[in-house]
Amino acid sequence: MLILSALLALAPTTTSASGHPSAIVQQAPSVRERFVALHAEADAEGCKTLWKKNPQEILYAIDEDLEAALATWEKSPQKPDGATIASLHARALWGARLASEELAAPIFLDYASAFASQDDDQKKQFRAGQKAHGEARAAIKAGDWEKAIAKARECIGHAAPLGDWWGHAMGLSALGTACSGGGKLADAIAPLGEAALIYRNLRLPGDEYVALRRLATVLVETGAKPRAKSVLERALELGSMLGDDKGVAELQALAKSL
Repeated sequence: MLILSALLALAPTTTSASGHPSAIVQQAPSVRERFVALHAEADAEGCKTLWKKNPQEILYAIDEDLEAALATWEKSPQKPDGATIASLHARALWGARLASEELAAPIFLDYASAFASQDDDQKKQFRAGQKAHGEARAAIKAGDWEKAIAKARECIGHAAPLGDWWGHAMGLSALGTACSGGGKLADAIAPLGEAALIYRNLRLPGDEYVALRRLATVLVETGAKPRAKSVLERALELGSMLGDDKGVAELQALAKSL
């Protein structure tokens, strides 16, 4: 079994300019590495502490196992490596359950359990949702708003029934962005607001911040001042936390316009 101390011991030894060994530089294990080690030790309390200190890393840590399980199935869908898939799912579900308990956030366990429940057709549906999101982003970049709207809705249509909260939020964010870019401001409000809420539940502050910034602009432009003020307060809080000085300045200027 690989424990945390063993992970630290794997740090490389560096050499000085003269070629002689210098002091050992220990690189702290990542949150993902610590999660894997804690699972190997069945250290539930240690994992809860890890999640409490690093909430923004939870989804990435458990999703790596879920994606690895899906990739394992894709290598041989007719005769998949069931033992490996089950092991990866078990670790993801263990971490997700502890995250949901520690943070009072049921979305983590729901996301992981929904992913682990996918049948063969749903696995393909999940990938189709990812593809549609990529196409929506490309259309947004090209300024093809109608295509972007269609692809974003396609993404949502694939992700939502699967319990793919992350993909659902990404589709909603893309839809709101495409609607606002195409001048359909009223249509942008609901998807941006829903995306921000899901991202907040998933403890993804950067994504929540992006959605709220867009939403704030749309609300100001449509004259929804009370809600705009509320959204701006949260966006400013996140911007300061994330160290986005330029974005904070822009949001402050927007707030002054109300």
